[in-house]
Amino acid sequence: MITILLENEPQFRWQTDVDNLLPVIRLQVEELNWVISNLECWHLKDVVPAVTVWGEQMEHYYSYIVVPGKTLYDTIVGKDLQIVWGVFCGVPGNVPELSKDEVPYADGNRKLWTEPESFQLAYSEIEIVCFDSSATIVKFRDEELGRQFLESFPDGEIMRGSAAE
Repeated sequence: MITILLENEPQFRWQTDVDNLLPVIRLQVEELNWVISNLECWHLKDVVPAVTVWGEQMEHYYSYIVVPGKTLYDTIVGKDLQIVWGVFCGVPGNVPELSKDEVPYADGNRKLWTEPESFQLAYSEIEIVCFDSSATIVKFRDEELGRQFLESFPDGEIMRGSAAE
């Protein structure tokens, strides 16, 4: 597994630019189901109705939604959304119901920084965490895929322990 911290990426318009991140791993994104939680976005152009509905469904702090990968990709890419906060966990197959304690989150989650090599959902293949518009953390269970991803974002840092390399 590999965890990559993206900050100040020249390809990004802002530090949590999932719109430019997803195309690099499109095939993998579309193959998984995605648990989305802790989502807060700014619609920079037109309002994206699906994202508005997702946000309404997650109004309770420990709630989440599950969407197919193709839906996630088609909803986010090319829509000028800035994701302020959000956790996206790509899971193969069906997603079991999560208890309140299992719902992934970014805001206030110290483990993102102190235990960067652990997944929030044990069965995630990929996790994307948008942290307060200031950084994006991308985790890959498949280290080779993560290293290929890093070739597209060479300013990214591999995170280990409690500090980035």
